[in-house]
Amino acid sequence: MSGTLPRDRPVVLLPPSKGKADGGTEPAYTEVVDRGALGGSRRRVLDHVGAAAVAVEDAALARLAGVAARDVHATRAQLAGLDTAPTLPARVRYTGVVHNNAGLAHLDAATAGAEVLMLSALLGVVESEEPVPAYRLELAASLPPLGGLATFWRDAMADHLAARLAGRQVLDLLPGAHARAVAPGVRAAAEVVQVRFVTPAGRAANAARTKVAKGRLVAQLLAAPGAESTDLTPQRLARHLEPGQGWQLEARDAATLVAVYRG
Repeated sequence: MSGTLPRDRPVVLLPPSKGKADGGTEPAYTEVVDRGALGGSRRRVLDHVGAAAVAVEDAALARLAGVAARDVHATRAQLAGLDTAPTLPARVRYTGVVHNNAGLAHLDAATAGAEVLMLSALLGVVESEEPVPAYRLELAASLPPLGGLATFWRDAMADHLAARLAGRQVLDLLPGAHARAVAPGVRAAAEVVQVRFVTPAGRAANAARTKVAKGRLVAQLLAAPGAESTDLTPQRLARHLEPGQGWQLEARDAATLVAVYRG
């Protein structure tokens, strides 16, 4: 899929979402997991997730999947059956606030004003049309024997991601652990603009409000014609994007766009 898409468009980096659509109409995950440059690493994560679903105690599984104690039993069954789970395109599978406000479920990847890549604990970097099963897995968690998943994927996908982003403009909307999964060399290869969402005092803005604003920014980039979406400088973004009522965009420097919520 990636070879058919225009490579001069900017790229938007997003996390996946905890919320995911159920079921699927595409092949079982085990039939597609080995595809592409990250296939070997994806297979390793799948195998070790399956083993953990059988072997680890409830508290450890809750941390690994990022679920409450009451959801451990159902999550254990889900993770143990990932290999045979049906898939959906990533843009449809992920149903979080950011993704819904960005309109990803209706995205036409071939004509959108930007390319969307998502960083996943299960798959590494994921294109919008790639097949994804329903799952719960935290990038900030540790998966024996691989160790921390953010570190594992930082190393496993560094070369692939650097080649994908080399020389391209990138809007980085990744939070904490997901941002740490991007190797410094990857950022150095691209023209990255990071977006921060803060209060007037400089503290992190309300998480729910921030997710809506992120989705709106992405939706506007995706809707922009090619010529209008090829300049992701913070100065231009601050002038032309609108994250929603109460927000004000400010170009902090050549690589930082700040969204301040003033209410």
